[in-house]
Amino acid sequence: MARYKPNDPRDYLSALDFINRAKEQNKEIELKYYHPKRSGKQNKYLYFCLQWFAHETNCTTVEAKEVFLKRIAAPHIFERELQVGSDTIKYYRSTADLDTVEMMSAIENFRTYADMNGHPIPDANEQELIRYCEREIEKTQSYGT
Repeated sequence: MARYKPNDPRDYLSALDFINRAKEQNKEIELKYYHPKRSGKQNKYLYFCLQWFAHETNCTTVEAKEVFLKRIAAPHIFERELQVGSDTIKYYRSTADLDTVEMMSAIENFRTYADMNGHPIPDANEQELIRYCEREIEKTQSYGT
């Protein structure tokens, strides 16, 4: 599917041409907003959240991600179903497949879940507190607990 930037005059005209051709051919088209894939900054912050939650709850980072993030805090973002013959198979999307809006929502849902369960996670803008938490995580990892 083609993407068009409406503020670029050439893209705008190309999009209009595409729509007019679809109209002439009596075809149905789908228009949607394009959201870029998750950002590196978002990914780094998500993994900090998962590590801090794991540290606070004595679970692994993998458990924090696969169970608490994907299945409990944000299943509406991650859970998908695939029909294979007469069977329905449930699977969970990778965070790599999320766009920036979905990633932001997943992080906020996870932070809300953690907070509601007594494990608040610092906001992405609280850099001093994040650095403190990262040092605490490192101490625990270096002691092997």
